[in-house]
Amino acid sequence: MKLFNALTPVYRDVRIEDLDHFIVPVKRITSQNTIQGRILYLHGGAYVLGMTNNHINLCGKIARKAGHDIIAPHYHLAPEYPFPNALQDVISIYTKLIDQDPKLRPFFIGGDSAGGGLALALLQEIHAKDYPMPDGVFLFSPWTDLTLSGNSVREMAKVDPVLSSRGLREDANAYARGHDLRSPLISPLFAPVMGFPPILIQVGSHEILLDDARSFAKKARTKGVDVTLSEWDGLFHVFQMFPILRVADEAINEVAVFISKHQESRAYEK
Repeated sequence: MKLFNALTPVYRDVRIEDLDHFIVPVKRITSQNTIQGRILYLHGGAYVLGMTNNHINLCGKIARKAGHDIIAPHYHLAPEYPFPNALQDVISIYTKLIDQDPKLRPFFIGGDSAGGGLALALLQEIHAKDYPMPDGVFLFSPWTDLTLSGNSVREMAKVDPVLSSRGLREDANAYARGHDLRSPLISPLFAPVMGFPPILIQVGSHEILLDDARSFAKKARTKGVDVTLSEWDGLFHVFQMFPILRVADEAINEVAVFISKHQESRAYEK
C-alpha cells in the first residue's frame, strides 16, 4: 500500500484538511469550486485496506465536478477491528455531521466497493434510528453480498483484472469474524431496503461484483427505491479511480449530474 501510494501522488488542486473531532481520523477534501453541500465518502478496500491516494484523488475529482465538500473517514479495519466496528464509526460520524448542522443540505453519501456496501449498511441504520436521510447515494461497484453467491463471481473470474473470489472470501470472513455473512448489515443485498433515498450505482461489465450491483438494484426497485444502474461495458472494478481513462471522467460527470438533479429536487420540495 505504501508503494502504491508513492506511485500515485495527490493532485495539486485537491485540498486536504485533517479533522480530529470525530471518533476516527477524517479527511475533508475540497476543490476550488466548492459550494454549500457535503458528501460523506466511504472508501473501499474489502474492509481490510485503508484509504489510498487514489481514493483521495477520486474524491477530489468528485468535489471538483459536484462542487461539494467531501468527508472521508479512516474507519476501523479488519481483521483487527471486525464487524461492526466500521459501521459504528460511520454511524457516529454521520450523526455528528447532522448534529453540527441539522439544516445542512444538500447531503449525499458515496462509496466504492466495500465502502459501497458500508454505505448501504449505514442507510439501514439511518432508517432504523429515524435519522434524517441523505438526499441521495452514489456507489461504485458496491460489495453487497459477502456470501459471493452471484453468478458473476464465477463467470467473470477470468476477465476481472482486479478482484478474485479467493481473496474476497478471505476478506469477508476476516470482516464478519463469526457473524452470519447473510446479515443485512454485512451483506446489504439481504436488507429490506425500505425508505432509501435515490441511488446511483455504477459497475463495470468485466468484474466479479457485477451481480452484486444488479441484484441489489433489482431488489431495491421492487421496494420502490429510485435506483439508477449504470453498467459500463468492458470496464473493471472501480475504474473511476484511473485518471488515464477518459471514461472515468464520464462516470464522474454522471455522478455530478445525479447530485445536481437530486439537490434541486430537494430544494423544489421545500
